[in-house]
Amino acid sequence: MQRASLLARGIVLLLGMLPSCAAPAAQKIPTQPALTGTLPVPEASCDRPGTLGSDQVPFVTQGYDISFDYYLPPCYAEQPEAPFPVIYLLVMPYAGRLAHGRQAPRSLAERLIQSGRMRPAILIVPQATVGVGYHAALAKDLVPYVDSRFRTLHEARYRGVGGISHGAAIAARMAFEFPDLFGSVGLFSGGIDSSEMGTFDGWIAQAPQGELPRVLISVGTQDAIWRLTSNFLRVLDRNRVPYLLEQGPGSHSWDFWGPKMESYLLWFAGAW
Repeated sequence: MQRASLLARGIVLLLGMLPSCAAPAAQKIPTQPALTGTLPVPEASCDRPGTLGSDQVPFVTQGYDISFDYYLPPCYAEQPEAPFPVIYLLVMPYAGRLAHGRQAPRSLAERLIQSGRMRPAILIVPQATVGVGYHAALAKDLVPYVDSRFRTLHEARYRGVGGISHGAAIAARMAFEFPDLFGSVGLFSGGIDSSEMGTFDGWIAQAPQGELPRVLISVGTQDAIWRLTSNFLRVLDRNRVPYLLEQGPGSHSWDFWGPKMESYLLWFAGAW
């Protein structure tokens, strides 16, 4: 079992060994269906700081010990009866910047919430573990624990998952094997191996009508990970799954992800 904490160790993903693959010409982006309905406007002021903390799932069933960091929005304590949406973020390589980096998700979420541009939400950042079945452990062990400990909205549309690099593959597996849990999935500079494409075909075929998640894919045109992104796009295209594809100059680094993190958070919030 792996217990290494991403935030404590400041893991940096080294992908320079991957062969360089040029991105093909931009593809037509299928239209995402519009979502209706919004959360009620918070009754309490959201101008106070949110809360940061860490925890561990006490009872695991899938063979992984799961530690995670969390962010509770400014309105959480002031609204003791209110439930909140949750965004799960996987493999966020910003080291200790969860609390202090201006482009870190916590800092961005707080500014967006306080300015009224984003509904208050809970952020969950699990430890960066890679292994067969880790995505299922997060879905089967972490999600129920988070729902039991915090005041969360349990409908899939109010639960999103996104990841960077190999975290994107984990997020995709979570969302497509468990579409009843996740209403939105974001793949940021990531994709899937060709050996997984048939598995995703099966998950999509088995999903009840209308239960597949919203999909956002964001990748730099100089990113060597493109071949994995392309595999995922081929699965979505042949199964006629709508998605949004964002491409622009950039490589596999925080220089590409950091400036886009605000738009990623706002995209998740667009489902609420």
